[in-house]
Parts: sequence; structure tokens; C-alpha cells
Amino acid sequence: MTMLRSEVSEVTGGGLDWGGGPYRWWFTPAGLILIPTALSFLAWTLLVVWRSFGSLGASRLELTGFLERAAISVPDITLILVWYGAVVLLSTMGWRLGIDTEPDAEIVARTSAVSFERRYFLLILTAALIGVTYSYYKIGSATSVFDSLTTQTVNSFSNSLSGTAGIETLRYATILAAPISIYLRRKKVIGPIFVLAAVALLLLNTMIASRLALLMAVIVYLAISTTTEDRSTRKNHRLFTRTWKIVATLLIVFAALTALNYVPNGGYYRAAGVSNPISMNMYQMGSYLAVPAQVSLGVSNAVMRGTFEDRGSLVDSMEAVEPSFLVFDKAGIDTGDKNAEAYGFSVSFASNYTTNSVFADTYADYGAWGWLYTLALYPVAGYVFGRLIRYGPVIAGSGGVLAYCLAEVWRIQMLNAGIVMFLVLLTLGCSLGAGSGLTGGRVRFEPAPVAKRKQLISPKSATPNGPV
Repeated sequence: MTMLRSEVSEVTGGGLDWGGGPYRWWFTPAGLILIPTALSFLAWTLLVVWRSFGSLGASRLELTGFLERAAISVPDITLILVWYGAVVLLSTMGWRLGIDTEPDAEIVARTSAVSFERRYFLLILTAALIGVTYSYYKIGSATSVFDSLTTQTVNSFSNSLSGTAGIETLRYATILAAPISIYLRRKKVIGPIFVLAAVALLLLNTMIASRLALLMAVIVYLAISTTTEDRSTRKNHRLFTRTWKIVATLLIVFAALTALNYVPNGGYYRAAGVSNPISMNMYQMGSYLAVPAQVSLGVSNAVMRGTFEDRGSLVDSMEAVEPSFLVFDKAGIDTGDKNAEAYGFSVSFASNYTTNSVFADTYADYGAWGWLYTLALYPVAGYVFGRLIRYGPVIAGSGGVLAYCLAEVWRIQMLNAGIVMFLVLLTLGCSLGAGSGLTGGRVRFEPAPVAKRKQLISPKSATPNGPV
């Protein structure tokens, strides 16, 4: 066991003291929750200011997502700050408990072994291939895939699927497969053909699941990269190189989002008077960010003025945390049927925006009791997030799934979504399958070559208690 701990220490940097470990400040619950929320309110502010200097005519609602800005006051802002403060505090408490709990050295060794990582990836990729293939088989049986692409009505893809748990659910494995394939390719554990296959499957799934699959995959890769990069390496990186990588990544993501927005929504924006795909994406991103802030401010204002009162029910409001796969009546879910009435006529917004912040949607659907039950989810999510990123990099990637849920608080509740529970269970199942040949008697630990270990941890940055 002493030798095993020594081998783990060589790869993970002496046990990784997570109080000053490789995670970055923005990859903590506070950063993940507050940065997107701040961007949402910033986008709302910019749209309000920009609209005051010009007119979009009849297309104002279609392009910005709302006609008139929500009324705001000090009490409204205070309520929102209290809500987000509670979410950050509770999730951070759970996260600290998770990262401060020392993982079993044998499990860390097993999940860091090259053979485990390869097996784990192949199991995930197989599930993704089955899921995507089956989904497009179902779509092709109901509609013409080629016609949907040429007429830019790809949104019909998701309507061809049942929306319930089944073989088609396996397509979400692409969210793990693609980022893991890039990580393993950088380690030269797999060939480029596997990376191309995993990324292609992710893009095919993204055409069904919209931006969610792509954005969650990005967060998964961030979880992997932040747990395999030591602090000394980051400090020694040249500012120019680091900035170039960030800019290049943002440009690639923007280009991908532009294409993924143009294919299904091009007709919608042309009808609103916009023909440039880049402008379409800018309007999409602006309204996508701004509408949740608009609705949050409107609901908060109505609650504080007493014009929108909903205490909810001690029992019925527990549905706020009910797993989505237990909701058999799918009517009204992401169907574009939300309107001002859903929020007590407290705010103006376009009815096709159905994800308008956990704060506003929870109160509108489940009342004040729903707020209370929802808050109970965050310490659990923070704990699972913190625990997962303590293990081998490919397992840490699944911590990115929980990180994504926290990063979506400004827009939608994902913690009780079936996709999240599926990915966590898939991680557990594939971990058991990949590690089966490594158990029984002595653990056959396969550390990475010395040259690759240096990429993970610099000897100068490690002490018996972890990185300094």
C-alpha cells in the first residue's frame, strides 16, 4: 500500500492539497454560478441601453426577447442577491466537504491507470454510438433528415423522439466521450480516429439537443484539464500563449454556435429582417443571456410589491426537486407555451423563451416552498462535484456535469434532470466495467511515462503535503 500511495503521489502531485490545488477560482461553485449570472444581467443592461438609442421596429420582440424592460428597485435587487447568495453558500459548503474528503488511494490509482482510462473511454464511446445511431433511426422513420437540414427545420429532430428514458438516452454519452477522447489523444493513449468519431457523435447529438450537449462537453473538458494541470505549470505559462489559447477557444466555440444556430433558426431570423449568420448568432446570444435577467427582475419586483404571491404547498412543492424522468406528463415542458401569465403578468418577454432562471421558474411553478426545497439540492450537488474531481481525470470529467448544472442556475434547473442522473450512473457503471480487470489481488497500476508525469505535476511544486 505504501508503494501504491507513492505511485499515486507521482501522478497526482503528492495527494493534491485542494485548498491550493489545481482548480481555478472560476471553476468553484461561486465562480460557476456568479460569472454566467453576471453576464446575464450585463447582457440585459446592454440591450436596454442599446434599444434606448435605436429602434428595431416590429422585430424588437423577436430579436431581443422582450418589449419593455422590467421595473427594478432596491428591494427587488436585494431579493435576487439573497437568493443567489444562498445558492452559492450552500453549494460551496457541499463542495468543500467533497474536496476535503480524502479519496481511497487504491481507487485513485485504478482510475488514473492508462488501461482503465482506455477501457472507460471505449465503454462510453460504445454507449454514445448506440444512442446516436438509434436516435437518428427514429428520426429518419418520422421525418426526412436531409429535408430538415436543407429547410433549416432541424428543431423537428427532437420532436421525433419520445422524450422518455430509453435507448435514445444513450446519445448523451457523447457529452463525456468527446472531451475524454481529446484528453486521451493528448496523452497519446488513443488514435485520432477515435477523437474524430467522438466529436462527430457529439455534433450529431448537438443537432438534436441544441447547445446543451456542446456546452456541457466544454465544461467536462474544463473539469479534466483543471485537475491534470499543476499550479507551477500555470505560473510558468507565458501570458501570450495562455491568452492565445483562450481567444482561439472562444473563436472556435463562437463559430460552432453560429453554425448550430443558423441551421435550425435561420428562417426565424430572416423573417425578423436579419440575414447575416453572425448577426443572427449575436442576437441569439444576447437575448439568450438577457431574458432570464429580465424575467428574474420582473418576478422579484412583483413578489416584493405583493402583486405575485404564491406560497406553494408543503407537499406539492416537493415536485420542484422531483427527478424529471419521473414526470410522465411532458406537456408544457420546453414547448414554448410560457407567457406573462406564468409569472403573474409581472414581466414582458417572448413566449418562446421557456428557461428563465431557477429563481423565477421555481417560484412561478412551485411557490416559496419550491424555493426552499430547491436550495436543498445545492449542497448535495456541490458535494458530488467535489468528490468526483478528486479521482482520476476521466472520472473528474463527470464532475464537470455537476459543474455545468451550477453554471446554468441563471437559466434553468438541471440538477434533477434525467440527463444528469444518467451521466452520473453511466460514470459509475463504466467505472465498474473498466476497472473489473484491474481488481482482484494486487492492483495493476500503470503509471504514465515519466515525460507525461511531468506534464501533470512538476517536482518543484510538490511537497509531502501537496503543491505549494
